Amino acid sequence: MVIRFLTAILLFAAICCFANKDLAFADSCYNARAERAKGDKADKKNANLMIAAYKRAQKDPAIHEKATEGLVKSAYFAFRFVPFDKNKRKAKLDTLKSISETAYNRYPKNKEIAHIYAASVSMWAAEKNPLAAIKDGLAAKVRDVAISTENYQVLGRAHQLLPYIPIILSWPDKTLAEKYLKLALEQDPADIYNYYFLAEFRLDQKQYDEAQKIIDKGLARGVRTDYYLEDRRGRWHLKELQKKLNAKVGKK
Repeated sequence: MVIRFLTAILLFAAICCFANKDLAFADSCYNARAERAKGDKADKKNANLMIAAYKRAQKDPAIHEKATEGLVKSAYFAFRFVPFDKNKRKAKLDTLKSISETAYNRYPKNKEIAHIYAASVSMWAAEKNPLAAIKDGLAAKVRDVAISTENYQVLGRAHQLLPYIPIILSWPDKTLAEKYLKLALEQDPADIYNYYFLAEFRLDQKQYDEAQKIIDKGLARGVRTDYYLEDRRGRWHLKELQKKLNAKVGKK
């Protein structure tokens, strides 16, 4: 009986040790996610390795939340930066929504998971037709999660992009997009996408001078080493927005 008990303890310890090694390996892959990138396209092999390792690490209850957070972050990163056939976008987005939704339902207070869940649902909803989005209550889901975590970037984008039907819907409200996008930039001025989203909104409003100022400020920021691909993509978006702005004002 004692031998069986000791054997069980040792086996459990071995499993925990293995799972922790998986977590450490997955984290190292995530930290190195910009290595071997081509332009702003991430290395598919590294992405697959870190996703698989986070899934294995989830088997250890002691680190389940940390491993789940890593899995959600990895899935979100892979969707954004790992190249795949455009015909598979809907299926990829469905998978990302499912992974983040399951994680959020288990760990609603985890801000990293909540951020990606709200962002994923927002993207998913923006690609649905308005009636389907209303039926699924997608706007309300994004609103509740983003408000609970004070995620102004997601709130601003949701108001800007989600299906908007006056009278029928009181949320999203396009007039609130500006408020939250400005708060997002104040909240995190290091995130280049906060400049891009606000500048894009200004361009849509035909406030060209303001849009130009925001683009200039965004491009003046350096690329963060720990967000190398994210910031490179953000700078590319700002430059593309600059081209649209130039076309609007007649510059070559």
